[in-house]
Amino acid sequence: MSTASIMSAARASASPAHAGARGVDAPATPDADEARRAAERELARPEYRDESLLGRLWRWLSEHLNLRGVVPAGPDWLSILIVVVIALALVTVLILLLTRITRVQRIRTGHDLFEDDDRDSAALNVAADGAAVRGDWTTAIVERFRAIIRSLDERGAIDDYPGMTAHEAAAAASAAVVDHADDLLHAGTLFDAVRYGEVVSTPAQDSWMRTLADAVAHAHLAPQTAPMGIPAWGDGGLP
Repeated sequence: MSTASIMSAARASASPAHAGARGVDAPATPDADEARRAAERELARPEYRDESLLGRLWRWLSEHLNLRGVVPAGPDWLSILIVVVIALALVTVLILLLTRITRVQRIRTGHDLFEDDDRDSAALNVAADGAAVRGDWTTAIVERFRAIIRSLDERGAIDDYPGMTAHEAAAAASAAVVDHADDLLHAGTLFDAVRYGEVVSTPAQDSWMRTLADAVAHAHLAPQTAPMGIPAWGDGGLP
């Protein structure tokens, strides 16, 4: 508020209308003390006080929402508690969504399929079998898919190179084994899904990956061609 407004408030507080109770001899113009007190009263109003961001948010909600009317028949504190709980739940859901989006984006950017693992396909299959015996389905699925890709590299159907991602490997494998192209594309998506926690691995998924590995081992190989696109996991009715 401007200085002129403050002085106007000061004059109003000391005007004859306000001073009538003190007698007709009260001065029409306030003296220095009265003006100071009037200015202090004006500056003490809430709009002149510093307010935190949280306080401003709460004031905005209070002005635009009837926080105390959520439960009309209940006490005010119950309505406010419900509003606070709902707000916290919404924030939690937002954080979870952002976390999931970030994780999916990280997966889509790609991770090294083998991570400097130079075991041959036979060793990878042995590791997958051992994991399945222990009930470690995630490791079984991951090692089995790696064994499939490594076996195709050993047969000269694809080129296994450092930094290759599961999606890239699945795309190359689908072009090399056209009879099982769709299954190989889904296998690459399943690899990422179980490896990074998007789905919970199951014995059925391990059995499906094992069947695919056996089919690829006996499949006719096509000449190397451009890789195909990769669908999202879950399309095609796979386990």
